[in-house]
Amino acid sequence: MMADNNPPVYTLHYFPFSLYALMSRFAFVLGQALNPETAPRLEVKLVNLHQEENYSESYLTQVNSKGQVPALTSPLLDFNIVESRDIAEWLCQKQPELLPEEHRETIERLMGDMYSFHAKALLVAPDDRKDGIQNQAAAMLESPELTGAHRRALEIKSVFHDTYYSRTLEPDSISRAEKQAQVLMSDLASLLEVHKGDGKTWIFGDRPTILDAHAVAFTARLLDQKRSELVLDAVKDYAEVVFKTEEWRKVTHGRPTLWDVSMGHAADLDPL
Repeated sequence: MMADNNPPVYTLHYFPFSLYALMSRFAFVLGQALNPETAPRLEVKLVNLHQEENYSESYLTQVNSKGQVPALTSPLLDFNIVESRDIAEWLCQKQPELLPEEHRETIERLMGDMYSFHAKALLVAPDDRKDGIQNQAAAMLESPELTGAHRRALEIKSVFHDTYYSRTLEPDSISRAEKQAQVLMSDLASLLEVHKGDGKTWIFGDRPTILDAHAVAFTARLLDQKRSELVLDAVKDYAEVVFKTEEWRKVTHGRPTLWDVSMGHAADLDPL
């Protein structure tokens, strides 16, 4: 739970080693730091991707038919918000402190650049690329024990997978994502040179924005995935300062953004 001692109103469906879920959670933490009064009251609920909970009938039919994290749900929402970019836009409407007017155009442009490619193209090790991203929903459809509702949900998930991920790990897609990431890094470095200054933590100086939430999580994952050749020194230095902040520790609790067996089961992580 975040924000205050009152019951949570919103639920962030979350996996601590999902890059886009990390982006969303960090955004909520930064918003809470900027203005506790306007910060949504939030609970963080584990969706254990290691145990394929995102393919469960309840998750696919009640939370996110795409079977992904993050997702934001609440009785106050007209519909579930199931894309991290949409969650970011919703949060900025709730907390305009995260999108200061003087930097709005720049932030929105770089956020668009951030979402112009899927980071998975950069983050799958070469040895794991040859078979592409496996369509687990299609494999699960082979089970004769599915309920009718679960089967329909898995069919929808399978089509979504084939539509959006079938070509992600092809060489051209990877090359294109690398070039887009390099442009993004160059733009971030330029912003840091203009705004950050000595002794400043965030991209625009003393106060974080929604762009910090995304840029730091993305940089952390690239570094953890040993893709440091894609991270410019200025961006790495900035991120390493943020890694030492209380806000980042509230999200990661000192853990890297990639899971390994030494951490134990994701379901046993405490705190999440």
